[in-house]
Amino acid sequence: LRGLGHLVFAGFDHQNALLIDLRGRRALGRFSPQTAADQSFWKRMVFPLLLGVAGGSVGVTALHCGCVAKDGNGLILAGDSGAGKSTLSLALAQRGFAFLSDEWTYFSRRDGQVQAWSLSNPLKLLPDAAAFFPELAELEPAVAINGELAFEIDPAKVFGVRRALRCQPRWLILLEREDGAGFRLTEISPSEAASRFEEGLLAEDPAAIGSQRQTIRSLLELPSALVRYGGKPQAMALALEHFCESG
Repeated sequence: LRGLGHLVFAGFDHQNALLIDLRGRRALGRFSPQTAADQSFWKRMVFPLLLGVAGGSVGVTALHCGCVAKDGNGLILAGDSGAGKSTLSLALAQRGFAFLSDEWTYFSRRDGQVQAWSLSNPLKLLPDAAAFFPELAELEPAVAINGELAFEIDPAKVFGVRRALRCQPRWLILLEREDGAGFRLTEISPSEAASRFEEGLLAEDPAAIGSQRQTIRSLLELPSALVRYGGKPQAMALALEHFCESG
């Protein structure tokens, strides 16, 4: 990715590239016939990149978090890489939540209401997840787009869980992993939570950044908590289910 003013160039390889015009809200692309016909590549790479780069210009905020939903109410799982967003999203989906996303979730705001959206991307699990999910025993991890060795799978096909396209966020959890089994839920200030979300925003024009920050402020009005935990994701999923039920 390279940017100059309102123009962003995305080069995938010597045959495939995009030029994104943030001011004009359009993208021009050049793709080989093979890439143009590869639906998996568009779902896993092109569409997420487009929304990540140009989202702010069209009223969409891409945030590094997972999301599951029950009865249309969304539980947002935020945290750094390795915090357990993917394994917890799957464990919650196995408890009856609908799976939206495990790594990136897209938010829009209209009439003061925030909606969370999924691109139906594959679920990405690191190899150590096989210790918690026996369904992975017969699968082989492969090199993901970011170079990590991981399982990239459709959770509906492999685990039989439900998927959802969108929901209304209802709860917000910030995750931190710790050694050993345990679960500690504490309060977090809105300013600290906001800084964690805003540090991942891409550079945009002031109007787009202002809209994205307003979306984040709306999310911070939800019932929220900082959760430090360790151990099996299934035990954590049960605790989070109780959190949602108790409000």
